[in-house]
Amino acid sequence: MQSMQTAVDDFEQVLEPLVHARNLAEWDAATAATDANEQQLVAASKRVDTVLAERERYAQLVEADHGGGADAQFARRVRLARLASEASQRDRALADRIIESEARLGSLFSRHRGKLGGREVNDNEIGKILRESANRDERRRAWDASKSIGRHAAPLVRELAHLRNEAARALGYRDHFVFSLTLDELDEIWLLALLDDLEGRLSATWERTKVSIDQERRERLGLAADEPLQPWDYADAFFQDLPTAGDDPLEAALEHVDPVEVARDYFHALGDDVDAVLERSDLYPRDGKNQHAFCADIDRRHDVRVLANCEPGTRWLGTMVHELGHAVYDLTIDAQLPWLLRSPAHTFTTEAIAMLHGRLVRDETFLERFAGVAPEIARDPRHVEMQRREMLIFAPWVQVMTRFERELYRDPDQDLGALWWRLAERYQRIAAPPGARPDDWACKIHVALAPVYYHNYLLGEVTASQLNWALARETGSPSPAVEPAAAGQFLRERFMRPGASLRWDALIADATGEPLSVDHLADWLTG
Repeated sequence: MQSMQTAVDDFEQVLEPLVHARNLAEWDAATAATDANEQQLVAASKRVDTVLAERERYAQLVEADHGGGADAQFARRVRLARLASEASQRDRALADRIIESEARLGSLFSRHRGKLGGREVNDNEIGKILRESANRDERRRAWDASKSIGRHAAPLVRELAHLRNEAARALGYRDHFVFSLTLDELDEIWLLALLDDLEGRLSATWERTKVSIDQERRERLGLAADEPLQPWDYADAFFQDLPTAGDDPLEAALEHVDPVEVARDYFHALGDDVDAVLERSDLYPRDGKNQHAFCADIDRRHDVRVLANCEPGTRWLGTMVHELGHAVYDLTIDAQLPWLLRSPAHTFTTEAIAMLHGRLVRDETFLERFAGVAPEIARDPRHVEMQRREMLIFAPWVQVMTRFERELYRDPDQDLGALWWRLAERYQRIAAPPGARPDDWACKIHVALAPVYYHNYLLGEVTASQLNWALARETGSPSPAVEPAAAGQFLRERFMRPGASLRWDALIADATGEPLSVDHLADWLTG
């Protein structure tokens, strides 16, 4: 035990500064997509991978992990070290090709801009047209602009899928899909059964809701009742967001509201100081910068940052509250834990906290108290139904992403364009547009750069609903905006502070009083 203790301690001491350097390099590459930053990221990633790949240490970790032990915290450190190392047990030349390809794709997504009328436009501009325009030709052009990266990304992603599969199969896994789930302490059969269960419970409600949404879109766009809708007739490029109602006053009410300041005030009320996070963050759009949003824990010692591209409105208000939810999780984890345990229990547990807060963009108490929205707008009863619809739209979208990636890694050479649209028709009930669409799947950045990740969003929503239920029991309201101090205390102490010292299933059962279940999410959406 003593020798293994020393080995794990040494592993942390060697790895910590290298991961810190890699995280800084990832941040630099995301905020400024230069060739120099791309090469810096490649070099830093290779240094981390080399340490994780050390075979003698990995063999020790496997033996210790299988042997168990009386000390639960140490056993958890061994397990996490073993899982992290297993991901890097691959041929060095293969590892270098994967790292270089991922960095090249990251730069592509940061640099690329679609074109409208010969002018480069960013994702915010495209999104505004898809949310607001009633001109179908303009909408079609904007939607096509959002898909223009596909033909550039698709060959690189296919190549990466083959490389990732090669690495996974060398370790005895069927493919990268199963490999990723296993190293993330999830089981493929369990996950697919959960997805099937949720789809079955939501199917009838989603069918009725989709019919209603389609009719509202036809009315908004001035179409006949039997006119088929096209993918560009919805509110975003992937139909993962709720179309805004024509008479919804909330966007106008938020037009001059700073989403950053609203999010800051809200988290202060919870008891979470996010000022230092915001000072280190990069929050507004510019050329050569990643157009999406994420939170980065750079050093597991409170250097936490958010990348965003903020503009006024519901989208970026929800995003800022979401990303700062990630940030406060990272900040709350017990600083006395060993380095390996100073991270969330799971990817989807931090998504759960982010989504719990991100849902508040249509919560009447949040809007009135923190965003300063007039009571008659904040208390509009339609917000409840719109929030419910948002989730009914999102759940099928996650089905598409998860099942697409499973098939992508089963056979990267199949007709992925046809597969993508079959799944969209099956789960989202969106008809494929006319003509060949071979590369639309490659436009989604997660497929390229966050592989086998998207299911975590839905697991996060399932967990967030269970946390809402627990908050109602503990504070009297499922909304953390109603009793923010009490809600913040509950979430910090019961859910976030343990970090990775508990496995995700043990954490959820301990924090909420019951194992993870889709019941709370399904009951909300079908009730």
